Amino acid sequence: MLDFTAIDFETASGYIPCSIGIAVVRSNQVVSVENHLIKPICYPYFQWYAQKIHGIHKEDVADAPTFDVLWKDIEKHFSHTMLIAHNAAFDINVLRKTLAHYKIPRPQAKYMCSYILAKKAWNGNQKFSLDFLSRQENIQLNHHHSDSDAEACARLLLREAEILGCEDFEQLRHKTQLRAYKV
Repeated sequence: MLDFTAIDFETASGYIPCSIGIAVVRSNQVVSVENHLIKPICYPYFQWYAQKIHGIHKEDVADAPTFDVLWKDIEKHFSHTMLIAHNAAFDINVLRKTLAHYKIPRPQAKYMCSYILAKKAWNGNQKFSLDFLSRQENIQLNHHHSDSDAEACARLLLREAEILGCEDFEQLRHKTQLRAYKV
């Protein structure tokens, strides 16, 4: 059985988060999905292109907690688990840089990338983006809304494991020859 936490960040600028989506999976079932706005380190600055992509503006996060305050509520989803993100290099970097900024220790967790796994599961595809695969697999997605992206990522990972005939992460790592990395 697969137990993991899928995450997705939306950013105000570069690697500075303004929103996080969290989808918790237990025994191959999505059991909770959360969305949290974050008052970014760079507040009130927002890169115009980021706003255009996700639609979050400085007014939306004016009363949101900073990440260090929010972390006290969400840390439980990050400790001693497998984290999954679609394009994990980006999301894990956002997490690492934000934790470092606030001098918060990294959680005891490992991570894998559903984008890289998608290349193994659907090796005949030309595209592996979250929106493309969600359409292909009939997974509901409100793209660039962090909760929806995290849930779609979770459902894609479950589908990838099914396609690859894997029941747990050990089988998934063995079959794909992909590693799980420490956060």
